[in-house]
Amino acid sequence: MDNPVSEDSLFDTYKSLFNYNSEACFALNMRGEFLLVNPAAEILTGYSDKEFFHLSYEDLIEKQDRKVTIKKLEGLLNGDKDSVEVSIRNKQGEKIDLSIVAVPIFRAKRPMGIVGVAKDVTQQNYMEFLVKEQNKILKMIVDGTNYTTILDEIVSIVEKVAKDSRCSVMIADKEQDKLYTASSPRLPSEFATFIDGIPIGPNSGSCGTAAYFKQRIIVSDIAVDPLWEDFRDEALSHGLQACWSTPVFDSFNNVIGCFAIYHSKPNTPNPKYIKLIEEATYLTSLVIQRSMAEEKIQHLAYHDELTGLPNRRFFEEKLKAAIADFQPANNNQHLGLLFMDLDRFKFINDTLGHHVGDILLKQFSERLNKCIQKKETVSRQGGDEFTVLLRNVTEEEVRKKAKKIIQILSSPFLIDGHEIFITPSIGIAMYPKDSENNVSLIRNADIAMYEAKKEGRNNYQFYNEKFDYQSSDLFLLETELRKADISKHFKLHFQPIVDLKTNAATSAEALIRWQHPELGLISPEKFIKIAEDTGLIIPIGEWVLRKVCQELKARQEKGLSPMNFSVNLSLRQFFDSSFVSTVANILNEEGINPAYITLEITESMTMDVEKATQILYQLKDLGVEISIDDFGTGYSSLQYLQKFPIDYLKIDKSFIQNIGENMDDCSIASTIIVMAHNLGLKVIAEGVETEEQVNVLKEMNCEKAQGYYYSKPLPLNELRLID
Repeated sequence: MDNPVSEDSLFDTYKSLFNYNSEACFALNMRGEFLLVNPAAEILTGYSDKEFFHLSYEDLIEKQDRKVTIKKLEGLLNGDKDSVEVSIRNKQGEKIDLSIVAVPIFRAKRPMGIVGVAKDVTQQNYMEFLVKEQNKILKMIVDGTNYTTILDEIVSIVEKVAKDSRCSVMIADKEQDKLYTASSPRLPSEFATFIDGIPIGPNSGSCGTAAYFKQRIIVSDIAVDPLWEDFRDEALSHGLQACWSTPVFDSFNNVIGCFAIYHSKPNTPNPKYIKLIEEATYLTSLVIQRSMAEEKIQHLAYHDELTGLPNRRFFEEKLKAAIADFQPANNNQHLGLLFMDLDRFKFINDTLGHHVGDILLKQFSERLNKCIQKKETVSRQGGDEFTVLLRNVTEEEVRKKAKKIIQILSSPFLIDGHEIFITPSIGIAMYPKDSENNVSLIRNADIAMYEAKKEGRNNYQFYNEKFDYQSSDLFLLETELRKADISKHFKLHFQPIVDLKTNAATSAEALIRWQHPELGLISPEKFIKIAEDTGLIIPIGEWVLRKVCQELKARQEKGLSPMNFSVNLSLRQFFDSSFVSTVANILNEEGINPAYITLEITESMTMDVEKATQILYQLKDLGVEISIDDFGTGYSSLQYLQKFPIDYLKIDKSFIQNIGENMDDCSIASTIIVMAHNLGLKVIAEGVETEEQVNVLKEMNCEKAQGYYYSKPLPLNELRLID
């Protein structure tokens, strides 16, 4: 049957498909010269059809793509059908990425040229590039890469896209109201130094002004813009003629820095560059916030949050170093350790409230700091206990220091209209006279402090071997602890852990209590440390785990819904050689599904990364879940957590208690939650006490929470759980 469509009709059809195609269409002869182009090709390249007829494809294609394109063309002329991605320059010199599909043209079975369709994939490639680079930056953040390295990488990415640009990142100093350079790898070093510390304010260049007004500042021509009046000569002398600056915000819309793009010629950003700047600013914000959070966490790891003084960990490290480096000039020189607490502080707390007590501790710390010299170390040990370390001193010099501390407390403290008089009891121990190591030196100073209290308070006592250690509370507790019948005198309380999405308490943390027949209920803060030091924590810890398993089994036998119970581990228990096998035996003997048990470790247990990793993987092999408790107060960081098989991260209550009003704490908590999620961890917030804290945590996508807002620790039968 004859084809009813004439050749002329087919030609018209093909011509229409060619001319009216929305993609660029073209035809080349055997020499690669253009024979035909459609209007879409003219629009794409900026060349008219007449201009095309004086060009070959090589005139348009980027140099690096020519070899591949020539090879593809040769294949097409031999009868192949193929596609290729190339980059060209349009008439304005702008780079365009093309995906080209082409086929050969034959006449009488002889190749005459090729015809092809070119699709503009510039935007697609650009978006893929941005996503790829963004993922690379996010991975660097999660991996814990140094923040300046990440900022340099962000700057490098922008400079790749914005040709002939030089970028910088500046970080805001809130206290000084200035911006300081954090990254400027290609900016002239003299200029970078010149603007380092630029004031935040109006008419302060692009960056200072952007930070002041909290909005993007585009200076297209530095030579004439009044914002650059004070900085113009320096910028122009280094060949910088345009500057676009965008403020970097934290999660609470506070300016924490600026991202700037400089050009060697007057220039204004197009929409593509605006989008690029927004992406770069977003990533820069994540990096700076992570750095700020890590700095805060690092500071809190070594400092007391309430008073700002160095904490117990900091002091112990300094004491160890001082003992190791001790080289007295004569036999009269020692290391002097003063251990003090505030007399009747508990009475003040109970009568005037913890708010007044906190202010008193702050004011006392300020007074104490004033009488401490550079070579001396002061710390808050916890509660109302403080220590001072003096290096290369005589007993008389230590005596003078103790008297001075007593004297600074002699004048009253004025707090909320109350005139409060407080006195210290100070115990003193000397190294090497009273001790051979840091542990016993602190203990002996503590014993001497109790002697000062026995002598009427508001005085100091040097340690003496004749002190009756057996009369101290510590020794009494140790003796009673050794005599205690664990199964009779200890009991468990449980605090629910609530799912913030469903508000259901589907798990709980087991907390040990000591019910002494004569001394009454003794809190774990008083006896756990003694149990740890004496090794009694091992049998106590085994009893806790077994008791928890028995409670779980009892729930199952009653037909109640299954739930997860968390058990705290101690440092000594965790590193005990038989610990993993003990856990396995208890789970097996009690017949409990390990998935319903969560073992909580503290950050101090992760100092030995290799050994901790080995133990944690052995525990995970048993089927239990692992959580890291009190995160942010100890030794680990987010970059190390990815080494451990951890399921949950529990944010310490110190970051939660002011989360609704303290922007720094809120920022730290938010950063920890985001990073934890990036590591595949779920987050539990500890110490939740208010509805406001709950709402903030929900907004941060925190999974679970526990604290007095829901319930104080109670016996299991008094606790409202799912059933």
